[in-house]
Amino acid sequence: MIFDRDNRYSANAVVAAIESSSPNVKVFRIPLYKVLSVVQTVFDLQKVCRKVVAGFSFMTPQIPYVAELVKLLKAYAPSVLLVAGGPHATGDPVGTLKKLGFDVVVFGEGEDTVVELVRQYAESGEYRVCGTAYMDGDRVVLRRRGKSVNLDSYPPFPYWRGIVNPIEIMRGCSSACYFCQVTYSFGLPRYRSVEKVVEFARISMERGLRDLRFIAPNSLGYGSKDGVKPNTEAIYTLLYSLSSVAKAFNGRIFFGTFPSEIRPDSVTEDSVKILKVFAHNKRVIVGAQSGSNRVLKMLHRGHTVEDVENAIELFTQNGFSVDVDLIFGFPFESDEDFEETIGFMYRHVDKDVRFHLHTFIPLPGTPLSDADSVPLDSRKKAVLAKLIGMGKAYGYWLEQERIAAIISELRKKKVIYSFVENLKMLKISYC
Repeated sequence: MIFDRDNRYSANAVVAAIESSSPNVKVFRIPLYKVLSVVQTVFDLQKVCRKVVAGFSFMTPQIPYVAELVKLLKAYAPSVLLVAGGPHATGDPVGTLKKLGFDVVVFGEGEDTVVELVRQYAESGEYRVCGTAYMDGDRVVLRRRGKSVNLDSYPPFPYWRGIVNPIEIMRGCSSACYFCQVTYSFGLPRYRSVEKVVEFARISMERGLRDLRFIAPNSLGYGSKDGVKPNTEAIYTLLYSLSSVAKAFNGRIFFGTFPSEIRPDSVTEDSVKILKVFAHNKRVIVGAQSGSNRVLKMLHRGHTVEDVENAIELFTQNGFSVDVDLIFGFPFESDEDFEETIGFMYRHVDKDVRFHLHTFIPLPGTPLSDADSVPLDSRKKAVLAKLIGMGKAYGYWLEQERIAAIISELRKKKVIYSFVENLKMLKISYC
């Protein structure tokens, strides 16, 4: 399994699925950037193993490293099956196969597909299983799974290796925001049961972890029908059940904070009070994305600026600090939209609020993947720099501006295929 630090949690979930389902399969975990180590390990394995699968999980900015590795592996280990998964391969299966040279793509959720792929490949050499994309002549065939992964079927991490990480409690999203990959990769929301979350929380703490953290596209969506309107009974049951585990190990519960966030339209007086009782963190992250209602509508966010301000008010009144995510650089963001967002920020500078700044990155597999990010001019950057100097804003937005430019250039060079091109070139069937 070849992956990077930024997507280690999803890679850990795939390793856990394989090892818990196929005890005779040996999985090696190798960092993506250790190129020589990857090539040497695969080269050595093909000498002693009947079949070797090199599975990559990667994101779009890592394409230069991935492309170099694939070339080397094809040269020095030609019998090895090259499998691509993760955000980029799911967003651009056509480019991953045609341009990067992989044998097969694991599309979307990995657990069910990878377990079946490994089994079939070991038994018969077949790798074109349900949930994969592959070349068939000049066409790319995608056999999509019609059923989502049941999160209770697999461990969230390979704890038998001594590896634990934040527990994924929710996967998928109903909002389908046009810049985000979650809905398009994972479909509608579903949840790991309270019993399983508690089980893996206990396992984590038995292995020395003291702070429980969770992975969800919307923490306060846990257990709800649509992943947005909060199910306060489900949230209460989850946090109440976890509190006894945390107390037994003198641990803490962090909820609604990194590596997750909260949708503003999920914030209610009741949900905030539940967090106040059970969560040890006093800072939460709210995903606003813009201070302009016009931009929010064009992003298909499904909430308003007023919802964000209501969420800020409820949290700060109950003693929480709030980090608010904002994205700049959308191609349709006008000067007026920018000024509205700045005005929104200044309305809250006297509160315990910070703004986490981002630059729009055109992610493969999203409706906005074909758009180009627009760098902010010097005047706008100066406005944000002032807020940073005041201690009210932070983030890697300038680095993201560079990444967005790299992705746009890769798309122009046809290393990445656009959203529309993938739709046109894929032959899709369901299984």
